[in-house]
Amino acid sequence: MQRKDSVASHPQLAPLVVTGGALGALLILLLIQTPSRMIDGVQHFDLGVLALLGRFARRSRVADTLIWSVWTQAVLQSGVVMALVWGAWFSRGEGSGGRDRREAILSSLIGLYASIVVTLAFRVVLPFRARPMVDPTSGHQMPYLPSEAMHTAESTSFPSGHATVLFALALTLWAVSRTLGVVAGLHGLFVVCLPRVYFGRHWASDIVAGAVVALGTVSVLNELLRRHSLVPRLLEWSERHAAKFYGVFFLSSLDIATDFMFVKTILKLVSILRLAGGAHITRIVMMLTGLPSG
Repeated sequence: MQRKDSVASHPQLAPLVVTGGALGALLILLLIQTPSRMIDGVQHFDLGVLALLGRFARRSRVADTLIWSVWTQAVLQSGVVMALVWGAWFSRGEGSGGRDRREAILSSLIGLYASIVVTLAFRVVLPFRARPMVDPTSGHQMPYLPSEAMHTAESTSFPSGHATVLFALALTLWAVSRTLGVVAGLHGLFVVCLPRVYFGRHWASDIVAGAVVALGTVSVLNELLRRHSLVPRLLEWSERHAAKFYGVFFLSSLDIATDFMFVKTILKLVSILRLAGGAHITRIVMMLTGLPSG
């Protein structure tokens, strides 16, 4: 019997074709245009998007504050999509259909973490790119900000890590449901990515680059894992050790939903330990918790 379309035999074929087409178009542009003309084209695109969104800035303090409140709440960004992932994981499905669905989700989540690594690698090796909010040549019109808003821009903006995560999650849902994938993609674009451009946190090309990284990495890794026994074995282990698996799955989901606060806390702890050297552990704990050290 043929499997239903909810989990097709090649769930990543469409994203893989799109990514391949985008990379092919980029290669053609490289062959027919000089790098300077390509850079000019990207800058024109970025400035055009900023100018378009800037027309709506500072027209309404209430609207700007509402948009700020939504895009700065991690739970309303990745948290919403992770809830859809859990719903897809536990949706009804008997026999091989339900198993294929869970294998597709696990494979895509592995691809999500791989896409984050690729994004971080790009941010390390590529030249520093100032964010529009601090770039005097951007012409960015800053919307109204809440009085308590903290809007910093120390790190490079290219590519967008949030775009990578949200579109990787959209691809995870696309693998099991075209409808959920489209909903997650639109959510990522309008609730997460465009507000980041609106407030000058990212250029539009940062968003496009993050999406391409997610589509390419998750699609390719899924095709590789489809030919390997790793994901089926992991699913079998999850069935034998449900308590351990769902504990890790919940922690991982919570970390994604809260913008990787768990991982960031661990990295912060490691950094403090390295800087502290031989400092007393009590002082380090007080530093982390914000308690007075006396």
